This record gives sequence, C-alpha cells and structure tokens, in this order.
Amino acid sequence: MLVITRKNGQKIMINDNIEITIVEAKNGVCKVAIKADKDVKIYREEIYLQIKLANLIGKNTNVSAVDSVSDMLKDKNALNKKFEAAPVVEDEVVVEENKSSMRINKKNAES
Repeated sequence: MLVITRKNGQKIMINDNIEITIVEAKNGVCKVAIKADKDVKIYREEIYLQIKLANLIGKNTNVSAVDSVSDMLKDKNALNKKFEAAPVVEDEVVVEENKSSMRINKKNAES
C-alpha cells in the first residue's frame, strides 16, 4: 500500500486516466474528487462490499424459484391461493472484515 501526504488542491494520478484531487482535508475528514473514464467503476468501500455480497447471494439463487415467484406476482388471484412451501436449503454467509481486507465465506447448513 502506498501512503502519501497531500494538501488541499493537490492531485494524485493513477495511470493516464484517473485523477484524484484532494478537495478538502480537515478534522480527520478528507473530501476527494475523482476524475476517470466513464467505464471505470468507482464505489465507496461500504457500497462495494454490499454489491459483492449481493452478487454472491444472487449467484446462488435458484432461477426456477425466482421464476415461480415472478409468475405468482403476475397472477392477480395469487394472494387468495394457498401454496405449499418448497423445502429450503439454508446457506450461511459469513462476512469477516478487518481494516485492510474482507473475506466472504459461504457455508452450507447441511455441512
């Protein structure tokens, strides 16, 4: 990890297409402006972690179950019908975080 000191208005360049400008730094808070090509995805860390977790959960979603729910929602009488619950295999997703990294472990409840 590179650690550098910058003052308000100073910039950091990453390759030829990403420019980070220190807009304001005071009282332990730093505002930065990031200029990059539109195809470069930029997220705050907490949002990035939520996206990764949602992708992990979505990757393990049963497509036929989603289709069934979608079909039920299209049926105007769905709320008046009784449905049998399908057996559920629960997975536990454990997110371990520390200051420098994050690890997502997926445990099958049957294991």
